[in-house]
Amino acid sequence: MYRSSERRRVILASIVTAVAVPTLWIMNGNDSEAKDATGGSTIPTAPPTDPYQPATPVFVGNDGQATEQGGVISVAVAPGPTSNSIKGKASYLRYPATLDRPCTAPGAPDGAQLTVINVDNGQSTTCTNILTVTPSRGIDIVLHTTVFSEIGDVADSPIDVRVTW
Repeated sequence: MYRSSERRRVILASIVTAVAVPTLWIMNGNDSEAKDATGGSTIPTAPPTDPYQPATPVFVGNDGQATEQGGVISVAVAPGPTSNSIKGKASYLRYPATLDRPCTAPGAPDGAQLTVINVDNGQSTTCTNILTVTPSRGIDIVLHTTVFSEIGDVADSPIDVRVTW
């Protein structure tokens, strides 16, 4: 007996829901106006009449004056590599604490004092090339973690660098 009364309640609730939800949806779904925050007056909702028009691009030249598109713009380009420099990717590794500012760059001479410049932000640091580890594929220089953090965030590794000696 208990189960049949519960079954009837579930069936009655399902029928009421099946009728009420579509009815409310139809009654409220045909409004072309939206109510304001107070719920009183209505605000017409019409699509915008003016299409979006982007502004004309403006470029800044080397004289500091804004020019219209098509003006000549000077772009600074870093010098190319020399016989005492390499350009590549840098990563990091925690070397033993007994070493002072170590790094490993197979393209540079052993024991050389290297200057490493992060080409993205211009920060630079120095280290001593000790050639004790083999860098991973695609990595041109491995810096001690504290040395690496002077020119970039370890979360951004590997970073683009220029190495000179």
